[in-house]
Amino acid sequence: MATAERTKQAISSGMLKAVTDENGDEIRYSLQKSPRRGRLIRQIQGNQFEEITTFSQAELEAGNIYYEHQMPEEPFWVVRDSLQLQSSSPSLPAVLLPITVSFSAADHNVSSQLWKNKGLDVVQGQSKVIDRSRLDASNLLASLAEAERSTQDVLFKVKEFPTHGRLTLAGVDITQDAPYFHQEDVDTDALEYQHDDSGAPSDSFSFRAWLNPHGRGPSSPPQSALVMEEIFRLNVRPRDSSAPELVSLDLLLEVLQGSTEVLSKQYLNTIDEDSTPDEVRFKVLKSPTNGQLVNTDTNQQIKEFTQEDINAERVAFVSDGSLSQGFMEFTVSDGKHHTTPYTLHVGILAHTLMLTKPQEIFVLQGDDQTPITESMLRASTGGPIEEEVLYKIASTPKYAALMVDRQTTHAFTQKQINEGRVSVRFVTSTSPRDSIPFLARSRAANVSSVLNITVKPLAKIAKDPLLPRGATVLVDGQLLDATPLANKAKTLPTFTVIQKPKSARFVRMKGQGEGEPVNTFTQKDLDDGLVALEILNNTGKQADADAKDEARLLLKAHGVPPAECVLPFTTAPYSPTGVYGARVIKTPTLPDKKGAPPRRPYGPGQTTASPNSGSRKTPVVSRRGNLWSILVPILIILLLLILAAVLAFYLVRRNKTGKHNVQTVATKPKNGDVSQETFRKTDPANNIPMSSIDGKEADPELLQHCRTTNPALKKNQYWV
Repeated sequence: MATAERTKQAISSGMLKAVTDENGDEIRYSLQKSPRRGRLIRQIQGNQFEEITTFSQAELEAGNIYYEHQMPEEPFWVVRDSLQLQSSSPSLPAVLLPITVSFSAADHNVSSQLWKNKGLDVVQGQSKVIDRSRLDASNLLASLAEAERSTQDVLFKVKEFPTHGRLTLAGVDITQDAPYFHQEDVDTDALEYQHDDSGAPSDSFSFRAWLNPHGRGPSSPPQSALVMEEIFRLNVRPRDSSAPELVSLDLLLEVLQGSTEVLSKQYLNTIDEDSTPDEVRFKVLKSPTNGQLVNTDTNQQIKEFTQEDINAERVAFVSDGSLSQGFMEFTVSDGKHHTTPYTLHVGILAHTLMLTKPQEIFVLQGDDQTPITESMLRASTGGPIEEEVLYKIASTPKYAALMVDRQTTHAFTQKQINEGRVSVRFVTSTSPRDSIPFLARSRAANVSSVLNITVKPLAKIAKDPLLPRGATVLVDGQLLDATPLANKAKTLPTFTVIQKPKSARFVRMKGQGEGEPVNTFTQKDLDDGLVALEILNNTGKQADADAKDEARLLLKAHGVPPAECVLPFTTAPYSPTGVYGARVIKTPTLPDKKGAPPRRPYGPGQTTASPNSGSRKTPVVSRRGNLWSILVPILIILLLLILAAVLAFYLVRRNKTGKHNVQTVATKPKNGDVSQETFRKTDPANNIPMSSIDGKEADPELLQHCRTTNPALKKNQYWV
């Protein structure tokens, strides 16, 4: 099949025909290999087509199946193509249909055999360049072997000149005496048509084109040469027939703060076929408030300029250094028509980006993620309207990951931070910290920094407790407690000493290895009281002063990242009455005041501060002392109690054995119990006065009935 370029060629039954298959069914074809320089299409109706991969023999015979050639980017003269089809009958082999596309093929639908011959629209009385997009005969060179193309040029000869204008070559008229020009002249925009301002609506010129040896003057083509003869048509439009049209797609001019930006055709470009660029004028109705328009040749402020000024880059905007936004309102006119006002917005880009020093971000052990807030990370351009700031991770983190909406990312914006959508988490459980370098970037500025991320221990740690020198204190929940981590991780946490304190050491208590230094212990060891902190005695010049110290430990648990714990504490000389932030289980040796041998009190004699007394400033009061300081007050109290008991007994005895004037009770209490009063006072009127008896006047007979001694009283007997 042979066809011309840019055409649709029907595939006839003479090229491809089969009646029925073995079963008597109609043959159908399917496309096995598509053409490389075109496509297989089916006519639906009229001028409507669709691309297909299968069709029937009936559709082919009806003339509805076409091959459509598609023009490549590079010129050619003859090109080969093909399509491979497979029929529905298994007994028939695949069919290969060769296709030849050539500019030499005659076709009434093709107006030109050149690569391009599109004609030209020109305004009455004006000139216009005939460029390569309108006239191109490069396909003549493509008819040669590639090695021969560099030795030939495409030569044009004007046969009939324009009736209502003239052709010029580099400003010089093309005449009957020298009617030649080359394709190279067209490629360099040297060929131009100038209309004579007559009222004719159209014009044209005819020419012949052939290949001429490179470097040789114009000569007639040889008899066997390939010669194309065609007409170039010119359409003349009346002047001022239409208003200028603004075709700029970008009506936002962005200028760096304090700088100058040229207004190019990207921002201000018009189309007016019947006016020249110097006739199209821009008039500024409202000037921008954040700068001014100037002519770059004079540096003077301007209010009007032409499209020619824009094309020559003679108009620029000068920023006044502020960060405020502005706009320019203008109209376009060709002298006869005026457009409605347009607006060109002027945005100022900050030349600096201010980054607040990023805070260290702490991720609590066991937490799935930690939000990054604006207070942790913020960059600003400082203007009334903040530019969008983009953060880009410079290198992939080793242990942590940054996320947006819980999805790992390598870039995020300040807006996403402000909306609470950015977070961080540790993805590996091998390090307690990570550093992430990043670049913060606005439209015109950037700044780099590092985001430090640290695991925060999920444990209770005493805050600078006071500990006595020379003593041993128990390391329990009062100093370290990782129970919250154990509850969350459902596993046993482990402490590992990574930096020993200068004035103390961790030792094991009870069992094998008691008193030996220990560098690793578990939360269970703390709960069982198996770990103590032995405070060394300071014998230097500062022995009587308080000293700061700390221990650093790594807290680990399965499935969570490790965290570094810092246990700060203060050491001071031991005092029996001191208040300390831990339970003292062993005290240092104390010298006697009078030089007696030193004594070491142990164990129960010690009292400790309350579990909440980790600070020296707010202790819970409790008295400590040695054995004697406790026993002496107790003995004194016991002695006073004994004296009080003796005195009370004496007073009670005295009251019971005194003189009473009572009357005996008639009945005797049962079993010696006194359920009611056994005596009562007598009426004073019935009292018998007592009188002393003189021995001389006593009756002898009476005296013999009186007792001289008191007989012993039995139980519950009283004198009356």
